[in-house]
Amino acid sequence: MIALVSRFMTDRKKELFYYGSIVSVGVVLGGIVSSQAHAVATVNLGKDQFFTLGVGVRAQYLSHDSTVAGNKGAASADDFRIYMGAQFHKYVKATLNLERLRDGNWNVLDGILQVERWKAFNIWGGRMLTPSDRSNLDGPYFLSTYAFPLVAQYPGAWSGRDDGMAVWGRLLKDRFRYVTGIYRGHNWVPGGSNYGEHPLFAGRVEYNFLDPEPSPAYYTASTYYGKADILAIGLAGQYEADGVGSAEVKGSYKAWNVDGLFEKKIGKNAKYGVYTLEGAYYQYYTDGVKDISAGYKQRSPAYGNVGGINAGTAFLASTAYLIPYKLGWGRVQPLVRYQEFRFKEGMYGPGHPKTTQFDAGANYVMDAHNLRFTFDYVRYKSANTPAQGAFLLGMQFQY
Repeated sequence: MIALVSRFMTDRKKELFYYGSIVSVGVVLGGIVSSQAHAVATVNLGKDQFFTLGVGVRAQYLSHDSTVAGNKGAASADDFRIYMGAQFHKYVKATLNLERLRDGNWNVLDGILQVERWKAFNIWGGRMLTPSDRSNLDGPYFLSTYAFPLVAQYPGAWSGRDDGMAVWGRLLKDRFRYVTGIYRGHNWVPGGSNYGEHPLFAGRVEYNFLDPEPSPAYYTASTYYGKADILAIGLAGQYEADGVGSAEVKGSYKAWNVDGLFEKKIGKNAKYGVYTLEGAYYQYYTDGVKDISAGYKQRSPAYGNVGGINAGTAFLASTAYLIPYKLGWGRVQPLVRYQEFRFKEGMYGPGHPKTTQFDAGANYVMDAHNLRFTFDYVRYKSANTPAQGAFLLGMQFQY
């Protein structure tokens, strides 16, 4: 297998076992505080003026990390975030969220100026989540599972974000949501394919056939724990001329996906529990060009919107069931998930090399997405390598 495939598979194993990848995301608090989360403090500054402060933490114990020689088990605090928001005027808000990195430095997760005059048409500018798939707009905090999916590889300057402008809105009694934007784009670096040239165009539409999703703005979640009956179908796409490759060999980046979420309360007031089913299908195109290595000319692969895009087809499917009876302070939600990334034929070796991942475990849900523990068994396999497994115990807290 050629070096690019090896690099991709190593990167994806790191995503599986560290979850701090460039596509991990968190739904922001602040001026758009979700009804699913709270704020540590809210300071009223006058009519239609306030400031909010919140925090988010994720930590885990992993029985074995195959990416580190001799590592038989490790505990880590993978994610610490500070959420801040402000409203200056009835229609003008701002969000500033920070994330602490493993090297001890802090990075701007979100920095958005928000003009929200109408429900159907809002304007945002700054660093924000780009229109993409449900998983990217979920979390990691608002996924149904703990680990971010390996098949979601939309590019981002940091944690699925990019710098640019977007318009978004809700119509048809909030059942139809859209977002479209223009962003700085991928491989904007000396030696990259797109240094100072073409922007990234991105868009997403979604329709809810049952209840409207209760998440804020154009963000999503993969489970609402019975808060609503959901049947949502989303379609997203991105395009950037010269978005992949190097300065010498360039190709246009194109990607699209369709995703769906079905969640149903069983019985009146979820008397018999809540059933969840999620699926997504992806197509990634690079004009037959191999992208440069992730993090090319950056401090680390986690920094910068550089490299790492692979041509291929991918999908995921997951299901979960929230047991209606309390066990101690919370409820148990068993779940399983399967993912597969199949590389484009001929670009990365003979045939269709592929990477797969299977998760089986359960969440212990104490306060929806705000306080949750996860026990997960993960089975991971890349092309021409033996399958590897690990047990994970994860915790997330946000307020």
